[in-house]
Amino acid sequence: MKVEIQKITDKELVMKLVGEDHTLGNLLAKKALEHPNVKMAAYVVEHPLEGSPVIRIVTDGSKNPLDVLKDVIINSKSEAEELLNVLIKKLGM
Repeated sequence: MKVEIQKITDKELVMKLVGEDHTLGNLLAKKALEHPNVKMAAYVVEHPLEGSPVIRIVTDGSKNPLDVLKDVIINSKSEAEELLNVLIKKLGM
């Protein structure tokens, strides 16, 4: 995975996830919207032939958008691990 930072300020982060698709773009944007310091979060795939999502996170200014992204990634990883543990118990793996 390659990440291209297109814009970064104390309130906004715009980054392109080269080589990724809607799956990761949607996950990060949706989870960012749940963060209490986020005013806006979205992603767009600028051209269907390229496919790499561009994610925008705008905060209220009380937390740096990179810190918000870190929180989102940690939270998403934790939720995925919890789901895996439930599946392992249910399926007897």
